[in-house]
Amino acid sequence: MSKIETTSRPTGTSSKPYIISSQEGEIIYIPLSKSATRLLVTGKETDDAFAVVGSGGSQGDPIGFHYHREAHDVFLCLKGQINVWADDQCRTLSSGDFASVPPGTIHQYQIVGPHSEMVGLIVPGGWEEFFRFIGEPYDGATWPLEDNRNFFEVLLPKLKAAAEKFDMVPCPRHRGVEPQSWAETDSKLPGSLKPYFLKNATGPAYLAGGTVCRPLATTEESGGKFSIGQIEISSHPKLQAGLFAASSRRLAFDLVHHAFLAIEGVIQFHLGTSEPADLHAGELIFVPKGTDFSIAAESRFASFYVFANGPSLTELYQRLGGAYRFSSLPDRAAAWDESGIDALSRTLSCRFS
Repeated sequence: MSKIETTSRPTGTSSKPYIISSQEGEIIYIPLSKSATRLLVTGKETDDAFAVVGSGGSQGDPIGFHYHREAHDVFLCLKGQINVWADDQCRTLSSGDFASVPPGTIHQYQIVGPHSEMVGLIVPGGWEEFFRFIGEPYDGATWPLEDNRNFFEVLLPKLKAAAEKFDMVPCPRHRGVEPQSWAETDSKLPGSLKPYFLKNATGPAYLAGGTVCRPLATTEESGGKFSIGQIEISSHPKLQAGLFAASSRRLAFDLVHHAFLAIEGVIQFHLGTSEPADLHAGELIFVPKGTDFSIAAESRFASFYVFANGPSLTELYQRLGGAYRFSSLPDRAAAWDESGIDALSRTLSCRFS
C-alpha cells in the first residue's frame, strides 16, 4: 500500500488525493493586510469547481466593499472573530459561525482581534488567482508584523488591474452598517440562493446512527454548485452505528470532489488502496471524485468540515438521519435503518463497495 501524500501546498492535479498539514498551503501575503492567505485546494484540483482558502491575521481594516458577478464566497470562522458584511447586514463571526455571500451581493470582511482564522470556499475555482495576482509569496511563520510601504504605490495599482482582470466589482460608495446582533433567522437555512448568516450549532442538525451532521450550506443555498457541512463522530463503543460502522464499507462520489478539514480530535481516512491516514485538528485532506473512502473516529470526540462541489457526504447524512436538536453528540447511537441507501445513492450519484 502507498501512503497518501502529505504536502505543503496543493498538488495541481485533480486525480490525486493529498493531505495539507495545519497552517500550510500556498501562502500569500497581501501587502499592508496584517494577514496571510493559504491556498489549500485550487481550481486545478477540482476542475475549476471550487477552491478552499484559509486566512489568518490580526486586527485590520475592512478589505473594501465589492461584489462578484459569478463567484460565490463563504466565510467560516475557525478562531477569534471576523466581521462580515452582506448587503445591508453585518455580523461578527466567532468560532463555528458561517456566512454565505452569493453572486451579486455587496460584501466585505474584516479580521478582528490579535489572531483570528477563517476558511472560505470560492465557487467557481480559479478565482483564487486573484490572491496570487495582488499578493506576494510568503514563507514566514504567520504574517508580517510590520509593512510601512505606501498603499498608493504598492497595492492600489494591483487592485485596479485586478478589478478589470477578475470577477470583482468595487463599490467604494457603498455605506456599511455597524455589526448587528444575531437574529432568530440566523439559526435557519434559507432554502434558496440568498445571503445569510448561520450561528454555530444553532442550525438544522441530523443524527444518523452515531454521527451528527450539521449542514451549513446545501445545494439549495448554492444554486446546485456546492455543499458544506460539519460532521461529528466518536470512537466510543456506544456510538459505533451508521454509515461506516462496517469497517470494510467504502463510499465514492462519481461527480463530486470532497475536501475535509479536521477541527477537533483525530479522524482516520481510508482512501482507495492507500494506507489509512490519520487527520489531526487543522489538517485538510482532498478526495478527488471517483475515489472510494471511509471515515472513522480515532478519538472520543472528533469533528470536521466537509466542502464539496455538489450533493456530498453532508447531504447523504442529512437524508439518512433524523432531526436532532442538541449541540453535542448523544449518549448512544440512534436506531440505524439502511433500507433507503441504495435509492439514495443513485439520487446523489454515489456508490458503496
